[in-house]
Amino acid sequence: MDRLETRPEPDFLIKDLNESQREAVCAPLGNMLIVAGAGTGKTRVLVSRICYLLKVENIPARNILAVTFTNKAADEMRERIARSTSPEVARQLWTSTFHSLCLRLLRAYAPMAGLKPGFTVIDPSNMNSLCSRIMAETHWNGQGLKPSEVASKIASLKEKGLRSDASYECGYAADPQLQPCLRTVYPLYEKICEQENLVDFPELILRTVELLRANPDLRQLQQRRFKEILVDEFQDTNTLQFELIELLSGSLSHVLVVGDDDQSIYGWRGADYHNMRRFLENYAEVRQIKLEQNYRSGQNILDLANRIIKHNSSRLVEKELHGVKGEGEKVTILKCQDQNQEAQYLALSIQYLHQEKGIPLDHIGVLYRFNHQSLLLEQELTQKRIPFCIFGGQKFYEREEIQNAIAYLRLILNSADDSALLRIINVPARKLGKKVLADLKTVVEAQGKSYLQTIADLVAQEQTASKELRTLARKLKPFYELISELKAVRGELSLPDFLKKVLKDTGLLAYYQEIDKKAALKPTDNFRAQNLEELVNNAASFAERSQEERAEAEPEEQDLLLSYISNITLTSTTELNAQGQSFAPTQMVKLMTIHAAKGLEFEAVFIVGFEQSVLPSERAVSREDGLEEERRLAYVAVTRAQDYLFISYCMFRYLFGHLNKTGISLFLKQMGKVYKNLPKEQKPYVFIDHAGY
Repeated sequence: MDRLETRPEPDFLIKDLNESQREAVCAPLGNMLIVAGAGTGKTRVLVSRICYLLKVENIPARNILAVTFTNKAADEMRERIARSTSPEVARQLWTSTFHSLCLRLLRAYAPMAGLKPGFTVIDPSNMNSLCSRIMAETHWNGQGLKPSEVASKIASLKEKGLRSDASYECGYAADPQLQPCLRTVYPLYEKICEQENLVDFPELILRTVELLRANPDLRQLQQRRFKEILVDEFQDTNTLQFELIELLSGSLSHVLVVGDDDQSIYGWRGADYHNMRRFLENYAEVRQIKLEQNYRSGQNILDLANRIIKHNSSRLVEKELHGVKGEGEKVTILKCQDQNQEAQYLALSIQYLHQEKGIPLDHIGVLYRFNHQSLLLEQELTQKRIPFCIFGGQKFYEREEIQNAIAYLRLILNSADDSALLRIINVPARKLGKKVLADLKTVVEAQGKSYLQTIADLVAQEQTASKELRTLARKLKPFYELISELKAVRGELSLPDFLKKVLKDTGLLAYYQEIDKKAALKPTDNFRAQNLEELVNNAASFAERSQEERAEAEPEEQDLLLSYISNITLTSTTELNAQGQSFAPTQMVKLMTIHAAKGLEFEAVFIVGFEQSVLPSERAVSREDGLEEERRLAYVAVTRAQDYLFISYCMFRYLFGHLNKTGISLFLKQMGKVYKNLPKEQKPYVFIDHAGY
């Protein structure tokens, strides 16, 4: 007899759950695939399932691993579980992103993984900088290749599990323009990362997979540790992440994955929604559960979404979202002549919703396919004095001033981090120009040591060195003493106080205050210095959050500065606005790309540029499965709306400096055919021709 029939269902866990949700939460221990449509309450199901494992199945919290894709999702899950159980139990759970999980394992087993303890994690912008440095040294600069392209290809190869010595044999670097450059840059990139004890994002997962592959005893230890593994957003996993879950799950483990192949929109960065099908093939006796009851949107919005996604042929299962909120408002589809008219209509509609319908501005989201589409929208909203906040534009942690502050912290933590040193040795200016750095590089290469260690040797041997080296040592001595003094006091100050001292003693804060003063007419425009101050606030918040967690942390996780640098490096930039905040200030409309909007919801949503050449994007359609992924992107955009949805398209649009005839998107055309012969009152949308023809 099925355990589900013999064991009483705990009322506190299943209260207000629908039948499918209840089945997922109270299912017997075993492997499970939950196909969860948009807005069907998957987070609640995951949290309730974990509470069920804790309270009904009596699984110890330390034996449960829950993997998400963003820190925000992990924090939300942890908070909900803490409310249902206790903060102590929630802290014992392994609830983290893939990258944070791998970082934790690599910190614990660094020597086994071929790393030195205290290694530094670098983000994509630092990957770009390192590739730029290597390309300059190997004379690949100025040959039509961007460092970001090379860094992106290296990341892509690592996500496929390919090191530099294997990538060409497998044919993944077959691009005729990139291949010669990669053949030179990728091996040097790996060598420098090893010398400087650096680990990039894809390396975190690749190195962990290699660690578990090569060490059966360690692998079995982790498999005994993780009795129950739950993975959110499984459609966004790549090949390496799928293998990581396989390595962590043993014969006595159970794996539950939640995903929606209809919301797989990250194929361009390696995500493979086919992993959902592979899960069914690779794991034994998988129970499948489908969640279709939507709690977010009116049925008119859902009908539109259902009709759009129905044209995809590669869906794992057919599903139709049905809501609990009634029909709701009809969707407004607007035909515009050009993007100027579109921007004007958008601003007027936002004013109407806010003033006449009482919708708070921060409950309104404006979504677009490409970042450059926001410019006219920003101008029009500014003219109408409608405050807005942009997500997914310039990333807070990628700003020059923030990167420079982080580089100082990295160098203080890791003396071998030449990339950090070269970034800030002359910022602010210390008369350490190209000639000094060239002379220093010559000595570094001769000694085979890191830049900071070479400087230390020069300073120590200043009195007995040759005239040229004495001159070089005198010039470098103040910088060396600065870093040494900061290293010495690191353990004596709190994290925010230490960061304040770094910004003050290095002259970085004063440097950017002066730049802001020259660049702006008003003191309130000193945003660079304010960003540095925001970084201090961020550090203070992190220290406060970490106080209780550190008490139970492993010894290798006790270094708060190291944890902080790792944390901000792993923070997904789509979770932050331009000021580095994980929330938008109240009374501000939120502007973002559709990719950045995934996982969010708004009372009112505007999707602009729903037209040919934009959505679907011509470039994306050229990829295999590109058209279907673009359709999934449209589906994600539509399902962000709770009550009001406005869709606009233009007949003409400037794209990359040229006026192009665009017109209605294929996706809207296909959807319109379904309702073509229905009377207006039976259609889930109203159509407005604002173009005049």
